[in-house]
Parts: sequence; structure tokens; C-alpha cells
Amino acid sequence: MPKNDKKSTLLRQWEMMRMLTVSRYDKQSDGRWDKASEITTKLNEKGYKVSVRTVQRDLQELSEIFDIEVNDKNPRDYGWRWRKGSDLNIPGMSVPEALAMRLVETHMKQLLPAAMLDGLQGVFNLAQAKLDKVEAVNRNHTKDWLDKVRVVPPSQPMLPPTVDQDIQADIYQALLDSKQIKASYQPIGNNQPKEYVMHPLGLIMRGAVSYLVASAWNYAEVQLYALHRFSKVEILNEAVRASEGFNLDASIANGLADFANQGTPIQLELRCTQWVAAYLAETPLSVDQKIEPESDGWMRLTATVNDTWQLQWWLMGQGAGVEVCGPSELREEIKFKYLNAINIYMKKE
Repeated sequence: MPKNDKKSTLLRQWEMMRMLTVSRYDKQSDGRWDKASEITTKLNEKGYKVSVRTVQRDLQELSEIFDIEVNDKNPRDYGWRWRKGSDLNIPGMSVPEALAMRLVETHMKQLLPAAMLDGLQGVFNLAQAKLDKVEAVNRNHTKDWLDKVRVVPPSQPMLPPTVDQDIQADIYQALLDSKQIKASYQPIGNNQPKEYVMHPLGLIMRGAVSYLVASAWNYAEVQLYALHRFSKVEILNEAVRASEGFNLDASIANGLADFANQGTPIQLELRCTQWVAAYLAETPLSVDQKIEPESDGWMRLTATVNDTWQLQWWLMGQGAGVEVCGPSELREEIKFKYLNAINIYMKKE
């Protein structure tokens, strides 16, 4: 066989092994399997022009060398996967790639569909093994970076709510496949769950809570649905119907993730202390933010922002360090909340 053909075959087989799911189950009857036909399609998409029979032959040979198991219940299209707990050692992963995969596992694992996680678990294990090896053999301390980097919330830390893993997996799969779902969902103000037909359009991680971005029934309005409030989910065969021109980034920019009334932004006007002004000078509220000094030592700030719950929570959190001057409706709303709070604290026991 010519040298180039040998190289192409080797690269193709490495790619195939990376595609295989790592089993999470002890029994062969449980979990998903990767069919040779599915792997063939993926390989062709990556530029490897092969047939199903070639893939089947490769997988059979690889299973005699590596810890790969076969499901032969369907003689026309066998299933393949790595056995549970397999120690993958597929060549080709560099140290920077290994570090990147460990960071993905640490910080982004909850954003990936379960089907993808099954396939990536072996890659995560390989990344850890790669970093362990280069440290032991070459005294390369790249993996120490994982102990030196943390992501912390900018607000009061809260423990994440409990999310049913099977329900989460179904929601992620429906979102990935652009399929409608039939769901039992309990809004925060209700005592009982309600039945919905939803059109999953996106996923937002906001602090400790994950939200499904979706429209319900035939309504065009897009809302957020907290994953932990779902009690039942069924994936339907019908494709999602999104509003014409829907764009997740544009919706977030308009305040969707901050529970905003997605309309015209407001012109915020504040009086604030020099400390608050200095903080906002470093991290502005908007690109058109302006800060000017006043004669009494305070600062006047203007910025175009979305009128959101998050904005009001932030303003309230500044206490006596901020005075809302406009718009007048927002000023009255903040004043009303402060007066209510004062009444609560002034009540006699």
C-alpha cells in the first residue's frame, strides 16, 4: 500500500475512534450505540470517502486491538462504542488541546446535550491522561493552570436548583434537532404544573439557573422557562416554528436574559457617589454612557439601557450611593420599593 494511502487509513481510523460513544452502562442492553452507517456519514462529511463496509471492517479490526464493544443484534447495521471505563489513548491531541478540553469539561459541560457528552467523555479522559503524562515525563506543569483559574459570579452566589437529568437530556436533544416538545411546566407563581406545547429556540445560562428559550403553542412571543420547573417532557415529531427573523443574540441584547419588556430602551439618568462613578467608568452601563461632576461632589450619569428587573435589582443594591433621576416612571418605582422597605423595617414588633 502506498505511504499516502496508509496515512489516510490511519487518520480515518483515529477519527472513527474519536467519534465512538463511551458507554456509561454495565449492560450491553443499556445506552446508545454508534452505527456504522452513522459513522460513515460523519466521515464523508469530514472528507473521508468511504463505504459502510469499509467502516465495518475497520471497526472490527479496531475492536480486536482496542477496548471497543459491538452490538450485533441488527446484522444489517452493527452498533459500536467504547466499553464503560475505557482508557482511551488515541494519538493526535496536543497539550494546548488537552488543556482546552479540560476547561470545556469544567466550565461548559452543562451546556452540552447528553448524546454529545457520551461521545466526549472519552476525549475528556484522554485530555486528562495527556496532561498527566506530560507532567510525569517532561515535567510540564500545564495542567496546574486548572488549579489557578476560576469563574465566579459577580452577584450573591446561589446553589443551583435540582434539574431532572432525563428531562434536561430530552430538552437539549429537542433543541439540537429543532423539534417541538410537549411539557409539564410549573411557572413560579403557580401551585400546579401546566401543560404546554413548546418550540425550543435556545438555551441561556444565567447564574445558577438554566433557561430554555421558547415560544408556546402558536404564539410568537418568546419567553424563558427554567429547566428545574419542568416535570415532564416528550419530544414531538413536528419541527419547531420560530418567529420570522428570530435571533438569540438580538433577543438577549434587547433584554430577554434580564427579564425585560423587550421594547425601546430607556434613557437612564442617575446621581451617584464618586465611588460608584469610578466603578461605572471602568465597566460602563452602555456604550453611550456619560459621567459629569456636580457642584456637591456627586456625579451625574446618563446611559441608554434596557428597562429590566436586573437593572432595578442593581439600582436597589447601590442603596444610598445612587439616586434615580429619570425616567420619572423608574424613579417612582424605585421610590415606592424603598418606602415599602422602610415601612417593613419601621414596624414595631
